[in-house]
Amino acid sequence: MFITFEGIDGSGKTTQSKLLANHFKQIHGENNVVSTREPGGTDFAEKIRGVSLTNNIDPISELLLLISMRHEHMKKLILPALAEGKIVICDRFIDSTIAYQGYGFGVDLKLIEDLHRLAGVRYPDITFILDIDVKVGLSRAKDKNKYEEMDVNFYNKVGKGFKEIAIKEPGRCHVITEIETKNDNQVHTKIIDKITIAKT
Repeated sequence: MFITFEGIDGSGKTTQSKLLANHFKQIHGENNVVSTREPGGTDFAEKIRGVSLTNNIDPISELLLLISMRHEHMKKLILPALAEGKIVICDRFIDSTIAYQGYGFGVDLKLIEDLHRLAGVRYPDITFILDIDVKVGLSRAKDKNKYEEMDVNFYNKVGKGFKEIAIKEPGRCHVITEIETKNDNQVHTKIIDKITIAKT
């Protein structure tokens, strides 16, 4: 099973991906669960991650960087783990590229889709989109990178992108709303409930 977490900065997706990984490790064993992230996930991608997050490069150039990292991530880590029957949990994946580069920066959505198809990127089985008020999310964000400098209008576009992705793919995407009113354990419980329903 391949599960991803998505949302704007400060939505709590990193925390929830770790909680879910720990939950599955207790059930299936430490060696049967892979926890990873994007940008990153492999030695190559982690080295490029800093370039992507700290340099104001052209949106198309950044898109190509992200897809090259994702291709490497898929080939070297995600697909081999899935082939071995492991559960893979990833903090950000393809939907972040669609939301940030597509809706946020205005890169053509069809171009993003076509490039991912050429790169042979596999879509997740389940995606959790954590929907939080933009201002609350930004006030919570811990990672300091170029996206922190973007204004509320940019993040409203990104948030809209995530919501539209969920509408287009209701079978894969599950939106967890009102994140700002729930603690981490309450959000985690809702995620477990949705996984249980999805598996039945």
